[in-house]
Amino acid sequence: MKICFIIPPAKEQSKIPERVYGCTFSVYRQPEIPILYVAAVLEKEGHTVVLKDFTGNNSWEEYIQFIRTAEYDVYIFHTVLLAESIDIRAARFITDQMPTKVIFFGPHPTLKPVNFLLNERCYVARGEAEFVIRDLVRGFLAGSVDDVKGISYLKDGKMVETNTYGVIEDLDALPPPARHLLADTHDYFNPKMKDRPVTLILTSRGCSFRCYYCVPNAISWARELEWRRFNNGKKPPVKLRSPQNIVDEFTRIKSEGYKAVSIIDDLFLIGGKQRILDLCGGLETVGLPFGGLSRCDFVLDDEVVSKLARAGCKYIDLGIETLDQNILNDIKKDLDVAKIRKAIEMLNKHGIEPKANIMFGASPLETIKTIQSTVREISSYAINYCMFLIATPFPGTEFEKKARQEGWAVEPEIDDLENNLSPTDRSLLDYPHLSKGDLEAAVKEANRRFYLSPRRIWFQLKQVRSLKALKDLIMTGWKAIK
Repeated sequence: MKICFIIPPAKEQSKIPERVYGCTFSVYRQPEIPILYVAAVLEKEGHTVVLKDFTGNNSWEEYIQFIRTAEYDVYIFHTVLLAESIDIRAARFITDQMPTKVIFFGPHPTLKPVNFLLNERCYVARGEAEFVIRDLVRGFLAGSVDDVKGISYLKDGKMVETNTYGVIEDLDALPPPARHLLADTHDYFNPKMKDRPVTLILTSRGCSFRCYYCVPNAISWARELEWRRFNNGKKPPVKLRSPQNIVDEFTRIKSEGYKAVSIIDDLFLIGGKQRILDLCGGLETVGLPFGGLSRCDFVLDDEVVSKLARAGCKYIDLGIETLDQNILNDIKKDLDVAKIRKAIEMLNKHGIEPKANIMFGASPLETIKTIQSTVREISSYAINYCMFLIATPFPGTEFEKKARQEGWAVEPEIDDLENNLSPTDRSLLDYPHLSKGDLEAAVKEANRRFYLSPRRIWFQLKQVRSLKALKDLIMTGWKAIK
């Protein structure tokens, strides 16, 4: 079959939904790895696959012209929360123009499949979608989808939902993402990495911890939403790729011309010390710079961090959230605040750039005083990157349920996240003692205090290697502090 993945034009050029995590609007471009995984599986089945990304030019007219002349059997959308109305609008135009089939997948169709069933030619592939979509396309060819697991669709005007597919047990069985479908790969970068192009990789899926506000990357969030629905609210099991399988993909990535890698696992460094040491040993032979996300208590072992540095690790994103122990306990972070400074010191010792993520308002214990204390302390640390954001009670999280029950959620905004401001920049929370306006002002002040320090401005300028890199730095920095 001829299959086309579509990323429709955004309504505003400056408000392009970020689809790798799906929680905010794009600050810098990243390859759409959820699409590339599904595309690789379909290519392995022998289908002709293309990817059409219209976000670069933001032209609805160009999108219309493409659809009117295109001849594909199936169109596929990977949809996150902020992209719902954009993708539905684009899909509706397709189904109005031709008798073809449309598939939606991703966290938001998994959470609310009924929203995406525009007619009986639309299907939702729920949860971890690679093999669900493979089986659904096989069903199209066979003339029946009744036995396909993990799908929702309309039949005789009523929604049918088949039993869940579950999770992929052997991640090594997945082909590497179809990165050859991407155009203009040099536009993909990460401000924490000096060289470009940068690509993304997943070495595991899932997280065993219980942070009650968390929305992980889009692949993991979709699999978690689906698993919880069919397994009494429990989190899905964590699945790991083997070290050799990961090293093989790094080798392939380097041969394709990429200069650096961002590892977007929910918990990079999970799986035990020996697994990480084995992985680092293999990556050291590849010689490709990388970075990833980790808990602070995962980077306290001197041997592990030393091996990471030798393997090419350049940065680690640390989920810190707050420097108040009472708040950490309340949000179920299961982290000792004393370990945060130790983790930063350990990374700096071995030349790995630590990046902090700080989140305001995830607990009713948050106050102006706790926010100011956290900002003051984190600004004194030897770090050059920190993301400050407002906690958002995203649909499907335990935090959303509690915020609604306790009356902290701002209505009706919590149900309408597709407007002009990122939900992590504006507040959908309004505590009796900490207002919506207080939280929004706190983020602006924190970014300005942190990033406008002469030391951090000088650090960022030293990273610039071209006029394009300088332009990207200015634009990214402006978005962070404005």
